Amino acid sequence: MRFLLWLLLTASVLGNAYVNTFAGWTGGTQIAASVCTGVALLGSAVGLWLTRPRTEA
Repeated sequence: MRFLLWLLLTASVLGNAYVNTFAGWTGGTQIAASVCTGVALLGSAVGLWLTRPRTEA
């Protein structure tokens, strides 16, 4: 499961970089794509944080 979350995190970062630099989209299309990749990034980051190994002190 954590592997898939790391994969989603990496894909969303790369997707966001593509949308903002190479896609050539403007206006609403770029905003929608950036929002989608941002939601994927935040979702995977939260998933990784919730499934982190905890150590007992």
